[in-house]
Amino acid sequence: MTTSYTRSESATYSLTSAKYVASKIATDLRQVQRYYGRPSDTDIADYALEAALLSHGDYVDKVIYGFQRNGAWVPVTLEYTSANGTLVADDRAGGIDRHADTSGTVFTSFLHYSSKWSQLTGTDRDNFTELLPFTRANAPAPGYTGGYHTSDRTYSAHGTGFTRSTYRSL
Repeated sequence: MTTSYTRSESATYSLTSAKYVASKIATDLRQVQRYYGRPSDTDIADYALEAALLSHGDYVDKVIYGFQRNGAWVPVTLEYTSANGTLVADDRAGGIDRHADTSGTVFTSFLHYSSKWSQLTGTDRDNFTELLPFTRANAPAPGYTGGYHTSDRTYSAHGTGFTRSTYRSL
């Protein structure tokens, strides 16, 4: 007599999963703060909450955190690109370059919304925006100067999350 067993698992990308992935972004930003003095603790908490909520709703395509000089990103800048259902790795946070020149810069963030965001009605977007910790203004995407990109981390839960690209000094 032969007996066989079948096991099936189903995992979804919940708000808890999104907060877990966003905690990796927050850890990266804390390391940036440790090396460069910015962003503030409050800003880090707000960025993490925004990333979690937008990621959970599948409303983010890419979010960039970093330093700008004369309106352009300079090293060290972190670019997180959303990936849904295709990620298999979940790396440790960190590995931030500690030798970049951030003199004369401002720390800021830029968000690229997903196509799903643009499919929401104006009322639905307004209602969702009220949940976010701060309001973003419309602005053209900044350019880059004085460095190069390297894809170096993946943060995920249940196959969904972000790949990180770091803009490093030449």
